[in-house]
Amino acid sequence: MARQARRLALHGELHHRPLPRFLLTGRKEGASTKVLVSRSQHFLSRSATLNVLHLGSFNRWTGAVAPAFAEVEALRGEGVNAHYAYVGGHKLETKVGHLPFVHPVLERRQHPGSFLQSVRSVRKLIEEEAIEIAHSHLTHDHWLLRFLFKQNIVVVRSFHSKRALRSDPITRHLIRKTDGICVVNRSFIDHPLIKDRPVTITPPPLDTRQFFPAGANARSLHSIPDRTPLVGMIGKVSPGRGFEEGIKTFAVIAARLPLARMLVIGRGPHRPFLEGLIRSLDLEQKVTWAGYHEDDLAEHYRAIDVMLFTAPGSDQGHRALLESLGCGTPMVSYPIDGVEDILGDLSGQLRSSEDSPESLADLAVSILERRDDEAIRNACVERASHFSYPVSARRLIALYEGLLGAK
Repeated sequence: MARQARRLALHGELHHRPLPRFLLTGRKEGASTKVLVSRSQHFLSRSATLNVLHLGSFNRWTGAVAPAFAEVEALRGEGVNAHYAYVGGHKLETKVGHLPFVHPVLERRQHPGSFLQSVRSVRKLIEEEAIEIAHSHLTHDHWLLRFLFKQNIVVVRSFHSKRALRSDPITRHLIRKTDGICVVNRSFIDHPLIKDRPVTITPPPLDTRQFFPAGANARSLHSIPDRTPLVGMIGKVSPGRGFEEGIKTFAVIAARLPLARMLVIGRGPHRPFLEGLIRSLDLEQKVTWAGYHEDDLAEHYRAIDVMLFTAPGSDQGHRALLESLGCGTPMVSYPIDGVEDILGDLSGQLRSSEDSPESLADLAVSILERRDDEAIRNACVERASHFSYPVSARRLIALYEGLLGAK
């Protein structure tokens, strides 16, 4: 209790700044290399009074990894001594490995020998950094922490996908032995495995230093005139990611607005199939494949008048939706779980009533017909501000402080 009293005194200013009520109830593929390089100069802004380790046992900037890393950055911005452990030896290490608070200590291969080596490496890191709170994001790193419980650290688990909430005895055991549970949207909280536990809703933090409305756009890069109505989609171009529905939605839009064009941001194995669909709908001259973009991802969002969202990605926190809103670009969506949490009062304008191209096209056309109206863009930016780094960090700090006090 004395330790908790000291922490509350040191963090008193945080507890006097209320969080939005909807947060208390509980790339398409990442930030740019240039932005991350600039963050290598990122030091703690106030006295470091919490020592926190986040773990993500993956080596690519995708799925749960990007929001987990963003939470670490957000916490450091609020004075927390936060660190990130991950699997090295791939593109993720190239992207973030130069930063002093990231540690490629997790083994890539997941067999007993590698697992025990990861346990030893994590234990050493916890001891060196005096870690008090360990926050896992994937089942593998959750298991790693199970072997460290005797070190008397607070263990937190974030669930980024409902498929990770399995009903097998191992998952039930891990959850039972975990101090804090986080989920990325409200639709998780009634799941039988966690419905009787206190749950904190932790949407992906939005880095407003990268995703903001003012600035250049990427139209000239793809030879798209400034006044052309432009529809966009983003994500890994794979089956099940909603691109068929998006292209069919654009076909309805193009029939009503013949000058409209579509820009697809992303890459993946499903492209040949989608190109066949585009030919069958006679849209070949209207759809541009932008490919994968990192350094200028925000510029691509700004180029687009309205984005389409027809299926969740591997992380059900819907990071692309937040990035688009942050850049002032409306994203109209099918009625997907968790979307309403992000859109709030904008749901009526941006969330369709049914899963159909016609319903989504109605919303998109309404926006395209008044794309010079700044009101909707300003409303998107304002809504995105509710998910900024400071807001996300304060929510996590409140959770961590409460768990420490109860330990």
